[in-house]
Amino acid sequence: MEKLKAKTNPGPFVLASILTSYPDSDFQSSLKELLDDESISLPRELNEKLRELSLSESAVDDLRSDYISIFDQSKSLNPLYETEYGRERAMFKATELSDIAGFYRAFGFEMDLEGGRDMVDHISVELEFYSLLMMKLLYLEESDELSGCEIVLDGMRKFMESHLGRFVTAIIERDGVQSSHVYRGIFKWVEEVVTLECDRIEVSPEVAKWFSAQGEAEEVCCGGTVEINK
Repeated sequence: MEKLKAKTNPGPFVLASILTSYPDSDFQSSLKELLDDESISLPRELNEKLRELSLSESAVDDLRSDYISIFDQSKSLNPLYETEYGRERAMFKATELSDIAGFYRAFGFEMDLEGGRDMVDHISVELEFYSLLMMKLLYLEESDELSGCEIVLDGMRKFMESHLGRFVTAIIERDGVQSSHVYRGIFKWVEEVVTLECDRIEVSPEVAKWFSAQGEAEEVCCGGTVEINK
């Protein structure tokens, strides 16, 4: 098996998955455990805020309110879903969702959509899936199953390049995230985690952008781009 630039470390992706999902009843206990993981490096300010969240229920309640306000009530403006990014997202959404689900099935990642779980293209779900791929790779490396390692590493590269690595930066640029001190710090760190991983496994995803529905309605593509409603 080829040698990667740095050791595989799923810890940051596990934490990133928790931080980008709705803070549920297990949020604090999971946070306390992961903050003690010395393999996870956090900026000082974010580390201090997360430790406050791990100890204060009222701080978590505030975070829940922020999440609902930014990502639920204003989800069309601050989407956490991959298929909401890209100019031609409506045209290819079904195909992209099918492709993501295909990755999950291929590597034994099962979704419980009836249990209130986010959709397959939610940033938190994609981060969790990628962390499981990293865990699989570590297990296979320890077992000296080289062919299995190559399969998982290939899956990691393809998923990062085609999906997870494409839209994290676009989330940070949304106004709702920029205006939230906590979530701006969280998503900036998540972007750094994903960027470092792209470098480690040597992939260069094409970054997707967010386009408003109004902006898309003002353009029609037919052998080129023309403006309407002049």
